[in-house]
Amino acid sequence: MPDATAQRIRFGRIISVAFGLLCVALGVNGLIGGVSLGSLHIPPRWDPAIVTFPVALRAECWFFIAYAVLLFLPWRRIENRKAWNWLFALLCFASVLFAFTMICEVMAKNYIAQNAHVKAKIPVFQAVLLFLGLGQIPIELFSRKPELLD
Repeated sequence: MPDATAQRIRFGRIISVAFGLLCVALGVNGLIGGVSLGSLHIPPRWDPAIVTFPVALRAECWFFIAYAVLLFLPWRRIENRKAWNWLFALLCFASVLFAFTMICEVMAKNYIAQNAHVKAKIPVFQAVLLFLGLGQIPIELFSRKPELLD
């Protein structure tokens, strides 16, 4: 394998771990209802005064944390081929489900904004998360099977 390919695979893995850390942070922040560090306040992604489905929000937060655990797996070191295939199928399903949750979030926020008679914000953050989530599938596939890149 050329050095450039190996370097790109390592860079992709670093992106996966960073994305996993972001998912954990988002999940924990949602579970505890926001973080206040002195003058810095990081609110939860959903305003609890507007969204009244705490079970769904908690489930989403736990899903983010579980998804991050999948991203933290040492994909290149899993020796058992059958276990890797099952875990990779689970990662594919979880990545598509993650993208679906981002699309549902955008739709819900647009619906809330429409009911409040205000213009919805552009969903840049959700779009970035959506593409990062879907990007995990080829990153982990090619980190395990780099010969497929050639």
